[in-house]
Amino acid sequence: MSFEHPVLILLHIAGFAIFTSLGFSGFMIFAGFLDKPDHRSNHTRPVPTAGGVGIVAGMGAGLLALMLFYPDYGDHRLLGSVAALGFGAALLGMFDDLYAVSSKLKFAVILILASAAVIVIGPPLWFPVAVINIPVPYFLGFGGALLWVFVVTNGVNFMDGANGMMALSMSVSFVALAIISVWIDASEAAILSAVMAAALIGFAPYNIGKRAMIFSGDVGSLLVGFGYGVSALILVAEAPRAGVLYVGPLLILPFLTDILLTMLLRVRRGEQLLAPHKTHLYQRLIASGKSHPAVSTLYGLGAMFMAVITIAALAFGIIRSLFFLALWVNILVMAYLVIHKKLAASLPDQPQNPPDD
Repeated sequence: MSFEHPVLILLHIAGFAIFTSLGFSGFMIFAGFLDKPDHRSNHTRPVPTAGGVGIVAGMGAGLLALMLFYPDYGDHRLLGSVAALGFGAALLGMFDDLYAVSSKLKFAVILILASAAVIVIGPPLWFPVAVINIPVPYFLGFGGALLWVFVVTNGVNFMDGANGMMALSMSVSFVALAIISVWIDASEAAILSAVMAAALIGFAPYNIGKRAMIFSGDVGSLLVGFGYGVSALILVAEAPRAGVLYVGPLLILPFLTDILLTMLLRVRRGEQLLAPHKTHLYQRLIASGKSHPAVSTLYGLGAMFMAVITIAALAFGIIRSLFFLALWVNILVMAYLVIHKKLAASLPDQPQNPPDD
């Protein structure tokens, strides 16, 4: 069975991704790869990890279904190249889960993968400001795209620390990105976003709740972060003058705010950025007594809200406004600082830990 309408095509291949991820993630629960709690963990009992294998399998199944059923839909060479790099990120995550790769080596490999992705996809060459597009030199566009993929890949990895956090928030962001991609006829971005969303949805039932049955591990979180970064980059490459450069950051702004402001506060306290810690806002919320489901739901609702805001901005033609992006950055920064200040009164800052390398 095959379809002609893009939405039906995406739903068809997403079905393969969901059920493959569901099956593989369920199998990994019984495989016996346990994540033992340590001083950085937000859980207190050994839980199977490597659920990310299900996410990897789901992505692979969705793209394989695309190749088999829809050989003329989308650029298969581009998607195959990006998928290969995504598998590389997942492989790095597997080694990190098994052997605790040093932070410096891990960052170096991610930089290489991100650089390759930008070369394959191409960097943004237009910077939207209000109603005009300002040309960007290749080297500047390349550097910005490289930084984007690197930050998002590592950022999602940092934020994968509460039951259901990554699965809920990132599946919402991927779905929104797929909707926007279909809207502006960016088929490759739509395909990759839909497949990644479906793979996360297949994994989610095992990971959401007070007692998660399995974690994604770095295998899953690095793939998801890398997949989102390159999906947003493909969207810009497919519609270079559509003013969608800010779509990627807007959809995951709650995550980015937590990541970047936590880093800034750690620098202000004189801490080493490569040292392990438990000072992300979501970690401090859990430490204050909030349950994993409550915190994950809060961030999931934040992702849903930003999805609505971003889609509305596209509908009303203000998505290209730098002032619109700045407005929401300021709103989320203020929200972060207010919550952080309230938590600081009851929770002392976490002591600095030695570097993990």
